[in-house]
Amino acid sequence: MVNVKERRFLRTLHESAVRTHLTWPSMLVLSAFWFAIAYVMQPLGGTIIPLLVDRFTDPMTIHLGPFAIAADVNTYVAVLDTVGAAFAIVWQPAIGAISDNSRFALGRRRPFIALGVVGDIVFLTLIAFVTSFWGLLLAYVFFQIASNTAQGPYQGMLPDQVPANQRGEASGYYGLMNMVGTIVGFLVVGALLIPTHHVRIAILTLPVVIAVAGALVIFGVPDRRRTSSSDQRLHRSVLLSVAIDTRRYRDFAWLMVSRLFFLMAPVAIGTYAFNFIRFTFNYSEGKASLYSSALQATILVFAAVLCMTAGFLAERYGKKRLIMAACLIGAVGSTLLIFAPSLPWILGFGLIVGISLGTFLSVDWAFMTDLIPKAEAGRYMGVSNIATASAGLIARPLLGPIIDAFNNNRTSAVGYRVMFGIVTGFFLIALLTLQPVREIKVE
Repeated sequence: MVNVKERRFLRTLHESAVRTHLTWPSMLVLSAFWFAIAYVMQPLGGTIIPLLVDRFTDPMTIHLGPFAIAADVNTYVAVLDTVGAAFAIVWQPAIGAISDNSRFALGRRRPFIALGVVGDIVFLTLIAFVTSFWGLLLAYVFFQIASNTAQGPYQGMLPDQVPANQRGEASGYYGLMNMVGTIVGFLVVGALLIPTHHVRIAILTLPVVIAVAGALVIFGVPDRRRTSSSDQRLHRSVLLSVAIDTRRYRDFAWLMVSRLFFLMAPVAIGTYAFNFIRFTFNYSEGKASLYSSALQATILVFAAVLCMTAGFLAERYGKKRLIMAACLIGAVGSTLLIFAPSLPWILGFGLIVGISLGTFLSVDWAFMTDLIPKAEAGRYMGVSNIATASAGLIARPLLGPIIDAFNNNRTSAVGYRVMFGIVTGFFLIALLTLQPVREIKVE
């Protein structure tokens, strides 16, 4: 009886099984965990973490010899997010490489996804009950480890399942679920945070969403079962998990550089939007949470609409052209945000950034999967997370202290305008580093 249940609910395919055409319901189930990742990560980093950090810390001036550094909430947020991102950079590709070569009866990806989901539930619940900055930092680091334990193998599961002729379509689904998850997360969490005593309830919605989406993927998506042994020892696979052959896969390497700089822009805006709105317009925590969520949801509504359409356009006009367009549109939007005089103008210019982000996300995954060796999909998709995690690792510690320095212990809010100018530079560097990338398909 157990075997029957396994075949029905925990199906596995042979590692060499042909990738069959996926229907739209299968695409939705396969991409369900993207919804959960976005629902958790964006409101957590964009609203919840800044809110908790502000409650647990006070402004201070750090003296280093003749230098005095103003450390306020943005600097503390940068410290917390940087430590978390450092674990993500190392951990996700390592777990992805291990899953590539694992030979579990339940599949090579599924056991790691299940372990990560359980860890997510535990540590997100702990975040709801911490009472100090250091407690928050510790819980957040363990959450990052658990989250990346699931994400690395999950990203490897996607190219395992999707045939080559559906990658553009699949990329649209993944981008859409990412955007919808972010929008729903910001709206639900933002609404619960308006009465500030509901912070704990808002945080506790995160593990619930992770549990539901994780169950859909674990029980609803067939995993591939590896039967052949790897030619490479496990410890070597882990040690080399962050290494790529830059000569053989030069296009992938350049795409990762471009991806890094592009993602630094929305990471910066998302991280500091709550504080920007709160301290620029002197709003309460509740109002700042509402308007910050509205800004980011507005950006992401337009991004979600574009995710499906741009994914199909990429097959006709080319993925590189669409990403180039995303870089240019993003630079325009962030430049306009420097001069936005009021909240309605900020929301309007945010739409332009949303168009940029939606265009990028709709074709980014498909472009990456075209350029990686499919036999090492888990490791290379884990490597792609180095660009994602490094975006936060670089942008947050760089911009947080800059914002606080220009704000001068909250006597000004000009630091946020400086941030938007730097973000424009990120978009333009992403455009320049995309130029060497060729549109080819690697098998």
